[in-house]
Amino acid sequence: MTGSGATRTPLCLGPMTIVLATSAALPGLSADDRLLLRALRTLGLAAEPAVWEDPHYDWAAATLCVVRSTWDYAYRRQEFLAWAQRVAEAVPLWNPSPIVVWNTHKQYLVDLGTHGVPTVPTRVLPAGSWTTLADVCAEREWGEVILKAAVAQTGRYLMRVPADQRDAGQRHLDRLLPSEDMLVQPFLPGVTSEGETSLVYIDRAFSHAVRKQPAAGDFRVHDDFEGSVAPVTPTPAQLEVAAAALAAVDEPLLYARVDLVPGPDGPVVMELELVEPALFLGTAPGAAERLAEAVAARAG
Repeated sequence: MTGSGATRTPLCLGPMTIVLATSAALPGLSADDRLLLRALRTLGLAAEPAVWEDPHYDWAAATLCVVRSTWDYAYRRQEFLAWAQRVAEAVPLWNPSPIVVWNTHKQYLVDLGTHGVPTVPTRVLPAGSWTTLADVCAEREWGEVILKAAVAQTGRYLMRVPADQRDAGQRHLDRLLPSEDMLVQPFLPGVTSEGETSLVYIDRAFSHAVRKQPAAGDFRVHDDFEGSVAPVTPTPAQLEVAAAALAAVDEPLLYARVDLVPGPDGPVVMELELVEPALFLGTAPGAAERLAEAVAARAG
């Protein structure tokens, strides 16, 4: 047994050790990421999961680290960014640490919009500021809106605010804005009727796509809220918007997921997930193997 002050060396340490970073709630990875783990081992690579906040894990002993199911950083982003920087200084980190910094705050949606990428219109309200939701909606000519944290996973602090319930939305902002950057976005009705389409890319090449549909009467597509997932073939318009989103990112990318929703004039980016997205590897034959081969190429 490792002592409380000892450093834990990767169990699979050998000529090449791939570490898949995960969270304490998923020490053995998500079911989807276990497909990647199996594919890496099938290629003959030593690979194992490690909890990102484990103070005793020797990240420098690995060949490289792939960020996967670190699904708990939203409440302590600065700690997570510091971890990513430390790992990146010791071994190659994928995706790279500048991407981790940029993509863990949804200001990136505004950045994409300034590059001409069709995105959900987004207003960022900085922590410590004060504004009225009515003023924001009047300025942007928005009716029903969505409020959410700018650093968010699984709909953190998400609230749907109909035009006649802005008082409730204002109370939500008043409670959170003292300490949280918040987003205001118009509600797009197509989310409830058509859901989100997630396009997955490996080495910037399109791999596969899924349609995420909310449960009846809901607008949240995540499986935590009983949303469903099914393979889908993206349309040319969806592929074009996703390509534009990726083209706006200068850093190299091992993987990417582009979440699109129907906008008034075509598909728009709801999320560009570059840090720890579910990649739905189990929905597409060969996807886990493609990702494992891309990881192996970086490890070699």
